[in-house]
Amino acid sequence: MPFIAILIDCLALFMYYIQLQNTNLHLLGLIVQGVIVLLLLILSFTYQGKRHAKTPPIGYRYFSIRYAILIFSVLINALVLFLYVLNYLGINDLIFTLN
Repeated sequence: MPFIAILIDCLALFMYYIQLQNTNLHLLGLIVQGVIVLLLLILSFTYQGKRHAKTPPIGYRYFSIRYAILIFSVLINALVLFLYVLNYLGINDLIFTLN
């Protein structure tokens, strides 16, 4: 599943570069990013592998590397989705500014 998450991240990056070239596709990018976040959430909740490291410190546990890749992918793509929504609503166009 971490490999699938990395492939989905590559798809999200590809959609971002397409939107940089063509500004008419911002709504399509918003929809695709929403689908990507939902797909990654489903992957992270249905993950059957080991979620925590073997030797945790006292008090809390570390994620395993594979599960951490999934969680970081969800968090980063959710943040990008939030920036897409801000751009679409006209509040902040930070995501598509090149300066």
